[in-house]
Amino acid sequence: MYRKIIYIASILILTLLMACDEGIAPKNENEPTGFSGTVTFIGDWPTEIKRTFIVVFKDPLLSATDFTITNLKFLSLEIPLGVQSYHFSSLDSSYIPTNPGPFLPGNYAYVAVAYQTTDQLSLARKDWFVAGVYYAFGNTSEPATMVVTENIFLTDINITCDFNNPPPQPPGGS
Repeated sequence: MYRKIIYIASILILTLLMACDEGIAPKNENEPTGFSGTVTFIGDWPTEIKRTFIVVFKDPLLSATDFTITNLKFLSLEIPLGVQSYHFSSLDSSYIPTNPGPFLPGNYAYVAVAYQTTDQLSLARKDWFVAGVYYAFGNTSEPATMVVTENIFLTDINITCDFNNPPPQPPGGS
């Protein structure tokens, strides 16, 4: 009986040691906080598109009034028109935060690729059309929340934009 207890305890300790690959090591404070991924475009680009961006909103877009500059936490520089895929990183230059600025830890409720057909850049909700949304684990029933942790750099924040089958549009669009 005593040997059996020692055997089981040894297995438990070994399992715990293997599960803690870095143990209680301090987090790497040199790791940047942020995210990256790839946007994949399916179908022909509509000819009326003038500019395309990756947008990140802190709070969900439940009404047209949620589409505000204070809720918009990341606006990438323009994605080149006509590409089939585009790799992005929050460490690259962006409009928000400015060129490049720190990306703050937090929960971000809406991550998407959006485009405009207006001649001038506009921050009016009616001028934006969502082409693709970040979904987790293939669940396309609702946008995934992107959880950004301090000193952690997320990868694989991937978005598919199907111009032939666009996602549901947030309230307030045209």
